[in-house]
Amino acid sequence: MKTVPRLITAATFITVGALALAGCSSENTSGGAAEPDYPTRAVELVIPFGAGGATDIASRALADAMAEDLGSPFNGVNQPGANQITGVSAVLAAAADGYTLLADGAGSSTIQSLLTEIPYEWDDRTFIAKVATGSHAYAVSAKSGITTLDELAELAESDPSSFSVSWIGGTSTSDFATLQFLDAIGISPDDVTKVPFTGTGDAMQAAAAGDVDLAVGGSSSVASLYSSGDLVPLALTAADPNLPDVPLTADEGWEQLDMMYWVGLSGPADLPEGVVTALADSIEGLESDEGLAESFSNLGMTVNVVTGDELAGEISDETDLFQQLSDLGS
Repeated sequence: MKTVPRLITAATFITVGALALAGCSSENTSGGAAEPDYPTRAVELVIPFGAGGATDIASRALADAMAEDLGSPFNGVNQPGANQITGVSAVLAAAADGYTLLADGAGSSTIQSLLTEIPYEWDDRTFIAKVATGSHAYAVSAKSGITTLDELAELAESDPSSFSVSWIGGTSTSDFATLQFLDAIGISPDDVTKVPFTGTGDAMQAAAAGDVDLAVGGSSSVASLYSSGDLVPLALTAADPNLPDVPLTADEGWEQLDMMYWVGLSGPADLPEGVVTALADSIEGLESDEGLAESFSNLGMTVNVVTGDELAGEISDETDLFQQLSDLGS
């Protein structure tokens, strides 16, 4: 029987009236004037992850769509490393002219608010748009015999010290989705065994093998092992069109498990208002683009564009949420 001692959810931090973070919207930009016909040459889109992952594929789909819409190339360039700090550093140090942009997300922005040693102020950038969101999957080995989150909770509560979870350095939304689960059942993160992995793919492989009791990752990371019968995704934090048979956390009575990940666009601080407007308008126009929607759907993601003051509020809320969850074990 699960308990809900804190109910820390993303919805907990939706505020009345958005707190404006520096550079979160076009209203906050103070750079020089943009070129009248921006963009007039190729734009470099820095992707702070390696090639082939969901963020990389999604970012390149967005780049192709924006290139066609704006009439200039958008060239995706992978700059992984140091928990996304390498790629973010390159963008924030670039000229604020709109020709070097970042394929952004929580791991390269709001989660970095928790880091004490990074070579920049994490929010000293221009947040242009969230473009799409994806759900997380809570997964276990088929050999475990566990088929529901309630059963998983009972296992964890019976002996927290022997309960093992996948852990990706504490710098991913997957880790914070894990923290939400532990919080919901009243177990301190310090009381379980965190098994380190470099990515959710490796974590899901370990879960399928029975090497960890729970792995959490983007829903796209479970597809192949689910198809083979080795992995059981117990629930998703939101619908994934590629996993129609997997229940949602809310439908299973676990509404507090609502962590999402996102892919969006940002740039250096003080981007000219004209640049921000041109980019945001293009992305908003692409929200109804069937080709882009299909590309994201294949990754288990849904196009859901957020810009301006609404985006500023979501960034602020997400920062608060991660801070609250990170404090659970302290």
